Amino acid sequence: MYTQRVDRATPSCLIFLVDQSASMYEPMAGTETPKSVVVAEQLNSTVMELIQRCSKSHTEPPRPYFAVSVIGYRTDETASAVVDTCINVPGQQGDLAWTTDLAQHPLRIEDRTRQTSDGPLSYRMPIWVEPLNEGGTPMCAAMDRAGRIAHSWIQTYPQSFPPIVINLTDGESTDGDAATWAARLTQLESEDGPLLLFNIMLATGSVLTPAMFPNSANQLGDQFARQLFTMSSELPEFMRTAAVRQGYQAEPGARGMSMNADFRAVVSFLNVGTSVGHLLR
Repeated sequence: MYTQRVDRATPSCLIFLVDQSASMYEPMAGTETPKSVVVAEQLNSTVMELIQRCSKSHTEPPRPYFAVSVIGYRTDETASAVVDTCINVPGQQGDLAWTTDLAQHPLRIEDRTRQTSDGPLSYRMPIWVEPLNEGGTPMCAAMDRAGRIAHSWIQTYPQSFPPIVINLTDGESTDGDAATWAARLTQLESEDGPLLLFNIMLATGSVLTPAMFPNSANQLGDQFARQLFTMSSELPEFMRTAAVRQGYQAEPGARGMSMNADFRAVVSFLNVGTSVGHLLR
């Protein structure tokens, strides 16, 4: 399982679920930056990296190897669950946008500067996802939406590497037991294996007991973190190897889950979770 190559005939599907509740305005662990801003920044970087993986050369456009969906979930004064797609580009098929279309239609491109050992470096950053924070955390509704997207994908591409769902959240579900919906999600499967569900628990304030890719719920002292652990899929071996290469002690049985992730950990987690790119053909 989890060996299907990614190409035009069997592309890959990535679904990001983004907690947009009011608490996401609180600063990310180890920074003064709101969690919603950190998440948006890393999702934009991840989309750009996926596009780059699909480019065989600088002289041709990226190929449609990945379909990407970013689903935000929150509540507002009029609805108990607001679940929206955060990316809308021309050519989009429902909630999914192909890397080819994403490359051509960012919301905008920002001119930025970062410090390097050789001094300031100017670069241009495409933006597809904006930060947002309001209301509660309807995680069940978000997983229901992800299930509908994944089910349709598997029907269209039954031989493909199964969909990957990455949920980024800082709090418990406010619309029911998310574990029930997670179980439904992970029952979906392509001919290459069951859907993979990963969870990132985002921290506020200092990081006291961080955990990355645990292989036992006993490693986690927080009840919500233990629930996220049971909801998360076991890392396929090539992803576990990718985590080890990045310096994490991802033992056999490690799951795609992190608790109290700081900025650097979010970057590493997304890199591991989208490492299916090594299967590109």
